[in-house]
Amino acid sequence: MWKSLGSPVPRAVPEPYTPLSWPISQSIALPSADAVELQPMTAALQNRRSERAFARLPPAQLSALLWHVGRRLELAPSPLGFAIERRPTPSAGAIHPIHMVLQLPDAHGWARYNPHDHCLDMLTAVDTHLDPLALHCEELVPRGQGQLMLFVAEPGKTAAKYEDAESLVWRDAGVLQGTLALVAASLDLHFCLLGVSGDPWVAALADQGQLRGVGAAILGARP
Repeated sequence: MWKSLGSPVPRAVPEPYTPLSWPISQSIALPSADAVELQPMTAALQNRRSERAFARLPPAQLSALLWHVGRRLELAPSPLGFAIERRPTPSAGAIHPIHMVLQLPDAHGWARYNPHDHCLDMLTAVDTHLDPLALHCEELVPRGQGQLMLFVAEPGKTAAKYEDAESLVWRDAGVLQGTLALVAASLDLHFCLLGVSGDPWVAALADQGQLRGVGAAILGARP
């Protein structure tokens, strides 16, 4: 049965929201994306497909993927309790409530992509919740040498501006995932979206219900 999520409208008066403070142990700089060449969009559209075999992703290609999809381009003040931003991928209200969280190779933990500094912020105290999710995803599609990416929504950001904001959060997740798929194809990478949302494991990361899982994917180099 179809579940109605309502029809979003801007609030007459915003309800300011304080974004979640992520538990970070260190930040890992990503290499420059300038040396990695993108194929033309026509080739990406022609070649894009979901893949099931993955080689290890070189850091420069991971950097290029995140750079072309998610980096911050502009920042502007807002009455929402946080700044709004322009990134290559569109977002309702320029809010960007979807975080990209990656499992690092060789069981070295989890990191959140930091679009402001184009780096990976290493997360602490998340393995207990996210490692079981990784095992669940592995049962669906074995990733081999690929990397698991989780899409983690912070709905309170979008709800600060919009009533009935839930469908906007899901649409933001879909737009981000589609953009990743196309940019991955333009970088000649293998990319596969999974059907899982990531809950309840992702929701357990924040004790006040600030986070929700809205998808997962595997990415890697061409074997």
